[in-house]
Amino acid sequence: MKEERSAASTKSRTTWKELAILAGVVLLFRILYVEIVSYLQADYHYNIGDLLNSIFKEYPLTLLMVGADFLAVQYIGKRYSYGENTVKRIVMTLLAVVVLSSMATLFLCGLQLRKNFSVNDLFVSGYVGAIFFVALMVNAVIIGVCDIIFYYRKSHKKALDAEIQKRKKASFQYDQLKRQLNPHFLFNSLNVLDYLVQTDAQRASNFVKKLAGVYRYLLNKEADPVVSVQEEIDFATMYADLLKERFDTGLQISFEIDHWALDSLIIPCSIQIAIENATKHNIVSSDKPLKIRIYTTEDFICISNNIQLRISEVTSNGVGLKSIKGQYDTIFKKPIVIVKNEDIFEVKLPLIASES
Repeated sequence: MKEERSAASTKSRTTWKELAILAGVVLLFRILYVEIVSYLQADYHYNIGDLLNSIFKEYPLTLLMVGADFLAVQYIGKRYSYGENTVKRIVMTLLAVVVLSSMATLFLCGLQLRKNFSVNDLFVSGYVGAIFFVALMVNAVIIGVCDIIFYYRKSHKKALDAEIQKRKKASFQYDQLKRQLNPHFLFNSLNVLDYLVQTDAQRASNFVKKLAGVYRYLLNKEADPVVSVQEEIDFATMYADLLKERFDTGLQISFEIDHWALDSLIIPCSIQIAIENATKHNIVSSDKPLKIRIYTTEDFICISNNIQLRISEVTSNGVGLKSIKGQYDTIFKKPIVIVKNEDIFEVKLPLIASES
């Protein structure tokens, strides 16, 4: 509900911003066109059509002016955005209009000087000022149109990117849900529980509590894009305990998490998926124990294991690690790191600082 209200508020602010921009463009055009045309005709007796014709009949000038306006809007749009740098963007745009209009005026005045006009004639006749004002009007219109086009293109791209990310997130959550309800894990857990019930009632009771805790975490965190490292470590510890009941001394899992990292953020179930991936592809036995080490570095939480691949190939499509990678790319714009050599396979998950 809060997200919907926030989205509606953001959309309302965006609408008012767009209306303000359009109103500003219309007002600027009105001032430039109506006031300047009246000024030129009343004080200098210049015909606006003749002045426009003197600009547009010079094809190189027209092409350069339009191209320069386009590049100016593109550059300013990349450096300064509406909302964050609105004032700077407006100032830079006005400055671009003045500079480009001055360059066009100098070009046309240069042509007049070549026709035996003197500098004094140009200023006394008001030609310089008249051409500058008309060039200012033309550049303002071109830049205004380009700015509106770029603005709406960027707004459309943002909306499209948001929709794509929303779909990606839904896809990741669906994949995650499918993995959470993995029937093989549940089947193996029930077999272990059946054995414990017959041999050790207390261990069976503890096993049931941990199994319930694992599924409670999965259901509670399925919709959360991120969780704290502390929460994920608590969950991974329960999951590791369940696996140890099944593999006994064949599985050795150590947690070496620095205290400073516990408040950092991480993708939910990412450590569990890395542990599951290790047990799925490697031999786990008392003779050849699988050793999984989970530890923190300055920027990552690392899950490493010794490599002792199963003789028979395990069917895998890599959905688990792909899902983690996709979520990190979408949510944090950061890649996970996978290191593999002859002895060790390691997954490094970026630690994200908590905003709180």
